[in-house]
Amino acid sequence: MPGTRAANSPPRPSTACHRNWPHIRALYERAGFRHTGDTEVILIARVADLPPHQPRPGVTVDRTLGECGTRFTAYADGRALGFIEVDTSLSRPERHTRGAGLADLGNLHIDPSAYGAGLEHRLLGQAADWLRLCGVDRVLAYEAAGDGTMTDHLTSAGFRELTRTDRRWEHRPE
Repeated sequence: MPGTRAANSPPRPSTACHRNWPHIRALYERAGFRHTGDTEVILIARVADLPPHQPRPGVTVDRTLGECGTRFTAYADGRALGFIEVDTSLSRPERHTRGAGLADLGNLHIDPSAYGAGLEHRLLGQAADWLRLCGVDRVLAYEAAGDGTMTDHLTSAGFRELTRTDRRWEHRPE
């Protein structure tokens, strides 16, 4: 029957996400604040739902320390094709919104010359192996609302939109 799913299948990714806390937004606007920045899409995935790590002939992946955490960089013929970084330290006391088991996808970058080769999924699979070793079961990602391409890549890899948040508000009373 259309619109139904098996009891053990994951929910379908949402194509539209309602704004959280509309009463708080209204309060800000009544107080003279105006949204002047970008909107960020916050996505979440179960690590188990990420693509499997599948080696690719001629492509190697190195694990190093990146600016946001552990970095996995894909190389072919000595040239970097792209990288992904994951931060598994979200359980530090100053970041407590949830206990251990949550990680943050800090950066996912693919060189334009490697677009269309499925490298995003390869790097996500490599990162998923690492996250499982770290005891992580969920991973968050953040993308600009206007970057539909990257959001599409992430949702096709098992992420789903959790919420959206408007960044940068300025007080501009009328």
